[in-house]
Amino acid sequence: MDVSIILVSYNTKNLTKECIKSIYEKTNGLSYEIWVVDNASSDGSVEMLQQEFPEVKLIASKENLGFGKANNVAIKQSYAKYCLLLNTDTVLLNNAVKIFFDFMENPENINVGACGGQLYNADMSNQLSFGEFNDIEKLKRKALGIDQNVIRHRINRFFEKKVKGNQNYIYDARGRIGEVDYIIGADLMLRKSALDKAGIFDEIFFMYGEESELQFRIKKHGYNIKIIPDAKILHYGGASSANKNKQLDVEKMLLKGNINFFKLCYGQDAAKKAKFYYIIYYLRYFALRFFAPKAFSRLKTALELEI
Repeated sequence: MDVSIILVSYNTKNLTKECIKSIYEKTNGLSYEIWVVDNASSDGSVEMLQQEFPEVKLIASKENLGFGKANNVAIKQSYAKYCLLLNTDTVLLNNAVKIFFDFMENPENINVGACGGQLYNADMSNQLSFGEFNDIEKLKRKALGIDQNVIRHRINRFFEKKVKGNQNYIYDARGRIGEVDYIIGADLMLRKSALDKAGIFDEIFFMYGEESELQFRIKKHGYNIKIIPDAKILHYGGASSANKNKQLDVEKMLLKGNINFFKLCYGQDAAKKAKFYYIIYYLRYFALRFFAPKAFSRLKTALELEI
């Protein structure tokens, strides 16, 4: 088997159906299988999959395992050469799986441990498809409000929206294959031999931060991470987390994931410093929002976070 395509579903029945349809419609030229790990959905996702896609390898969990742990369940059972982790709120726009596979199979790319494609918003504007590893210095600049990249990004956003009237600010317009720190987890092709060395997802995470921490480990084992813009994937974004989670709950998961990243990648002392700078950041936010209840809740979350 060339590729195991792994989807983790949580109350995204209709999106999951469209995602699987797009896989069948767009993917050819290689052998693949589809796995769906369902995180105890209550919207009929399991029944839909059993009825409409009986060939899909379905794992129906009795509890919500989160993102990384659910993916691990399928990764452990896969015998494919590669695992493509694909969000259920994605739709393949071209033969992206084959593009990933051919790239990874090229002997020149034997040291590439993971790759991903260009994500698009529903209006077909470019979506952020990769990221940079966070570190204490970056977080310090963010906390103090002196991060030039953030300032530049906000100015660009303002210019594009207010001055040009363009609501579709392009995050990633490089349009070429390039080395990146990590691929966004919505479409992440992983080389199984790299996972054998680096390990799979750390299950300390529930959601958010686990894909960057995994790729941090993959890079520590000497592999590269590549963005492949020719592979094109529509990503609606946030469908699972938005179902039953309020905005503050999502932000709590994000903060916890970020702290866990510091703890696992840089150590306990770094995690403590990270918490301190997040508190500073939320204190600034609290003041700038004139002590609004929502801002107070965010600050309280940072103060109460256990490391």
